[in-house]
Amino acid sequence: MSVSMRNPPQRRRSLGPVSPKRIYRNLSVRLRVGESSVSREADALKHHSKSADTYKSLWEAVENEDTLAVQSLLSRDHIDCCVGGGGSMWERRDRKEKDWVKEREKGVNRVSDQGLVPLDVAALTHNSPLLHVLEKAGARHNPVLCQPAEWAFKLEALVALAGKRVEEKKMETLRKPVPGPQAQADLHRQVRLWSLRLQLYCRMRENFLKTELPGPPSHVSILVTSTSSLFVSIKEPEGDNIGLITCYRVEWSTSDSFKRILGSIQVTETKNPSYTIKGLTTGVHYFVRVSAFNVKGWGPTQCSTPASAAPSSWRECLGVKSQFRNHEGLLRKLSEDAREPYYRGFCIESSKPQSPSKRLSVSRGIKQLFQSATKFVRLLQRGVYLAIVFYQKDNILVTAEDQIPLVEIQCCSTSITHDFLWFAKLSCAWQQVPWLQQALASAQFSSSSLLQNRHNILRAVSLLQTSLGTMDLGQVYYEPLKDRQGNILLVTLKDFPTTSSSPDPPFHWMPLARLEKNRTRTLLPEPTAMDMLYEQLKEKISFHRHSTQWAQPGLYVGILKLCSTVEQIRVLVPQRLPNLLCHTRVRLNAHVSREEWAWLQSHVYTATGSVQNLLGGQDEGLTETGALMEFSRSLRAAVTHLLTKLNIPLYRAYQYGVYTRELLQFGDKVSVLLLLPPSEDFSSSYWPLVGTKEPGLTMPLQIFELVHFWTYEQQFLLQYCQLWVKMELDTHLAQQALREALDTKEVQEARERLNHISDLSRVSTGIKLRHITDGIFGLNQ
Repeated sequence: MSVSMRNPPQRRRSLGPVSPKRIYRNLSVRLRVGESSVSREADALKHHSKSADTYKSLWEAVENEDTLAVQSLLSRDHIDCCVGGGGSMWERRDRKEKDWVKEREKGVNRVSDQGLVPLDVAALTHNSPLLHVLEKAGARHNPVLCQPAEWAFKLEALVALAGKRVEEKKMETLRKPVPGPQAQADLHRQVRLWSLRLQLYCRMRENFLKTELPGPPSHVSILVTSTSSLFVSIKEPEGDNIGLITCYRVEWSTSDSFKRILGSIQVTETKNPSYTIKGLTTGVHYFVRVSAFNVKGWGPTQCSTPASAAPSSWRECLGVKSQFRNHEGLLRKLSEDAREPYYRGFCIESSKPQSPSKRLSVSRGIKQLFQSATKFVRLLQRGVYLAIVFYQKDNILVTAEDQIPLVEIQCCSTSITHDFLWFAKLSCAWQQVPWLQQALASAQFSSSSLLQNRHNILRAVSLLQTSLGTMDLGQVYYEPLKDRQGNILLVTLKDFPTTSSSPDPPFHWMPLARLEKNRTRTLLPEPTAMDMLYEQLKEKISFHRHSTQWAQPGLYVGILKLCSTVEQIRVLVPQRLPNLLCHTRVRLNAHVSREEWAWLQSHVYTATGSVQNLLGGQDEGLTETGALMEFSRSLRAAVTHLLTKLNIPLYRAYQYGVYTRELLQFGDKVSVLLLLPPSEDFSSSYWPLVGTKEPGLTMPLQIFELVHFWTYEQQFLLQYCQLWVKMELDTHLAQQALREALDTKEVQEARERLNHISDLSRVSTGIKLRHITDGIFGLNQ
C-alpha cells in the first residue's frame, strides 16, 4: 500500500461482488461531488471579483478610493495567471509568475490622462490602507512631478479642468436633449465622473497645502545581524501636518560626517519600515542615517541609535568553539571511508532490495482480498510489540479489524532499555533496514541475545514496511509504554498530508473519536499497554505535532532542568515545544555580536561565574553603548522571567552557571543562551516538574537530542544515524565472528577485520549529538 492520501478520508467497507446498480450509484455520487466542487470554485472566483467588476479599470477603483476593489483587481490577474493555460499548476506558475509581476507593476504605475499615478491619489488623500496596497504591488512615485511648486501648479490645473468639465457636461444636458436612453446614461455618467474628480482634486489640493515637510524619523535603530550585515529599523516622524510618508532613504558611511556615502537605498515599505544592509566588512564601524519623504520632499536626516555598529560575531571572542560544524565535516569523511574496500564491513549495499512500495503484482483469490499478508496482533500476551500510528488531521489509519497496525517483536527479554535507544536511532534510518537485515541473516541462530533482538526488531519493521507499502514508519514516541502484565509497546507516529491518495485495502482511515468510541477495554483490573495507547492517542499525536514545529525567530535563554533515575537522565521540556529546553525569548534578533558576547563573558568569568552576576550589579561603562545596555536589560528580564516560570527562587540564581563556550544556533533565525543547573539537580529525589508554571514533560536526554535534531538539523541527523547503525552493527558482528572463530587463521582474519572496523568506530564515537547538552559535562570544571 502506498500510504498517501488525496481525497477526504473514507472507510472502504466492502470488496464483495459489485452490482451495476451499485456502480451507477457510486458514479452518480462522484459526479455530483465533482460538479459541486467545480461550482464552488467558480462561485469563489465570482465572489472574489464581484466588487472589482463594477470598475472598468484600476484607475476608476483608485479614484473612488476603493481599497478592496484595488486589491482585488491586482490579485485577480494573478489568479487568472495560475488557473489558465495548459500543464500543471506549478508549471503554469513558474512560467507566468515573472511576467505577471512585470505587468502588474506597469499597471499600478501607469500614468493617467491627467498626468497622475495611483500612488499620488493615495498620498494626497491620506489614504493609508490604499497606500500600503499599492506599495505592496510595486507602486512608485510620479516620474514627472518632483518639486512642490510643480505639484501646486498641477493640482490647481486639475481643479480648474475638473470644474470646467463639470460645467460643460451640465450645459450639454440643458442645451439639447440627447437622443436615446443609452446616450443619456453616458452623459449623466460623465457628469458624475467629473464631479467625483472635482471633489477628489479639491481634497488633494487642500491636503497638499496643509502638508508640511516631514521631520526626521522619530527613532532609527541598528542591530548587528551577521558578520557582514546590519538591520535598520525605522519609526515614522512625529507631527500633525506631515501627511503620509511614502518612502524612506537609508544611507550608510564609515564616517560620522557622511562625507563619503558608501550606499543609499529607498525603502518603500512604510507600514513597518526596515532594511538589512548587506555586504559590509567585518569589524568596520558603520554610521547610518535615515530621512523621510512626502509630497513636499525629503525631510532632515536622523542618525541611528547607537551611532555606529560593526558587523561581528561571538565566534571572534576567545574561549569559544564550534564543535558541531567540525562534526559535519568529520561525518562526511567517515561516510566516504565506510564505502572504501579496506573497511570490510558486514553491511554492504551490494544490490538494491525490492522497495515495499513497488511490490510484485500477483493474482489474488477472493479469500485473499479479505486477509492481510501480515498477521496483526489484537491482544497482548506478555511480550514486546511495535505499533504504527499514521494520522491525517483527526483520522487514524487502521486495519480491516479497525485496529492500529501492531506486530510482535520476539525478543529474548522484555528489558529493552538499551535496544530502545538503538531503535530510536533506527527510526532515523529506515532506508537501512534491508541492508541491516541482510547482514543479520545468520544472527537468528547466534548465541548473542543482542544480535537476536536486533534481528527480531528488524524483521518486525520489515513486515510493517512491506504491509504498509512505505519505508518511512515515522518517528518513535519518546518512551515505550509498559503495563503490569509485562507488555512493552514501542510506538511510531507519522503525519500524512491531506492531499495524498486513499490507502489500499485492507487499511482505511477512521476518525479518532469513532476509534475511541468503538474501542473495548480488556476485563483485566489493570489497563494493558494497548489500552494505554488508545487512551493517550490524542496526547501522543499532539506531542508529535508540537515536536516538529520550529521556534519563533529570535534569541532565547534556555535552561537545563534535569532529574536522574537508576537507568537514565531525564530533561524537562515544555509541552508546547518539546524539541527545545525550557526557554524564554530575549529579543527578535538571533545574532550575538562580539561586543555582546564579550560583555557576557566578563560577567561570567568571575569568582562565582553564575547567573547571579547577570541579575545583580550595575553596568559601568555601558552608558556610551546603547546596544549593550539594551542587550543586558533584555537578557536580565528574560532570565528573571524564566526562573520565575520554573519556580526557581531568584536567590538560587548563584547556583546556575552560564555556558559561554558556545552560542547554540539552530539555523540562521534561532539561537539559545544556555543556563546550566547545579549538581543538586542530578539527585534522584529532585523532580523538576514540581511547582512549574508552564506545562512540561520529562524525556530521556538522548531521546531529546534525537527529537531536537529531527526538527532543526534533520539532514545531519539522518546521515549520522545511518552511519551509526551500520558501524554499530558491524562492530557487534565482528566481535561475534571473533568469538566463533575456531582455528588460528580464522582468529587472525576476524581480529584484523575487527580492527579495521574499530578504527572507524572509535572516530565515530567522537561525533556526539550532544549539541545542546555539551555543557552538562563541564559543570564542575
